[in-house]
Amino acid sequence: MTSFAKLGFGLLTLALFGAGCIQFTGGGTEAAKLGVFKSIDSAKSFEHSVALPTPQGVGSIASLGVRELVMDPSDHFALYLGTDENGLMYSYDGGAGWTQVREAALREGRVRAVAVDPSDKCTVYATRGQRLYKSEDCSRTFQSDTYVDPRQEVYLTDVEIDWFNSQVVYIANSEGEVHKSMNGGDTWQLVYRANGEINDLQIDVKDSRVLLAATAKRGVHRSGDGGVTWQRMLDDRLYPDLENIERTFELEQDKSGSYTWVSTEYGLALSRDQGQTWAPVVLITPPNQAVIHAMAVDANNGAHLIYASGSTLYVTEDAGVQWDTKRMPTTGLAGELLFDPSNAAVVYMGIAPVEKSPGIF
Repeated sequence: MTSFAKLGFGLLTLALFGAGCIQFTGGGTEAAKLGVFKSIDSAKSFEHSVALPTPQGVGSIASLGVRELVMDPSDHFALYLGTDENGLMYSYDGGAGWTQVREAALREGRVRAVAVDPSDKCTVYATRGQRLYKSEDCSRTFQSDTYVDPRQEVYLTDVEIDWFNSQVVYIANSEGEVHKSMNGGDTWQLVYRANGEINDLQIDVKDSRVLLAATAKRGVHRSGDGGVTWQRMLDDRLYPDLENIERTFELEQDKSGSYTWVSTEYGLALSRDQGQTWAPVVLITPPNQAVIHAMAVDANNGAHLIYASGSTLYVTEDAGVQWDTKRMPTTGLAGELLFDPSNAAVVYMGIAPVEKSPGIF
């Protein structure tokens, strides 16, 4: 049963284009505060960016839980949205209006990860369950068998495209495996097994052979040769004084590669050498007290970071020396945060429903 159903919300049906309708689970006060929020003043204030144009009128995605929010590397107005139950959506106008993809399999279910080819904006990958979908026509149609894991209980957790050679694609899954394709998803090779779910993959912006994997229970793993060999670089063995540092969630890096951040159950950690060594970041809250639901780093200033914990946003512009706090614009939880790389005053935030048992998504 989904989080929306757990909270006892009803059903809200919105018509979308002539192809039929989709049912957006939601309704009521809390559901109306999900979807996407956008700030144009450095997170001082937010507006609800949830318009859903249809032939019948303007609907809303305000009841949708958001876990993934990705920007096209070549177009800062193009955004892709992975939802809890209603598949994949996109906006080509900076979130002013949203459209649901036509592909039937991606009009429902949870989309955990999306990646846009940096050399061809019409090539888009999206994960749902154990499948990787690929579009080569700007999301008009998707191939549903780009990758299919034969194990029904396994789900894909991330997809990343090599910026140096976009034919190289990586996927991670709930079994802790990393698979690599050298031909745009035609064939795949298992290159690593981390023994535990991988929450996030990152390709280094300075050297695409450098990969980082944030695992649920075994810290950050690093490869310097495109996945051939791996080492554990951040865990309780290397940093025994940092309790729960091995429970890692999200990786973020600025475009210079000088700042690499990771969120953990301990708190935040920062690397200045592409993930080889790490240092804990002093937060306002004590270690192991902040549940960091989402974070984002300014592409042009790696010391400028924002993260969400509970009902509060925390912002630093000096890598954690000082922090400023701001109230969330909703009672939902931040499922995703995103800076506009062309203008750091623009911040997007995807909102997810409050779970009965709090924790990282």
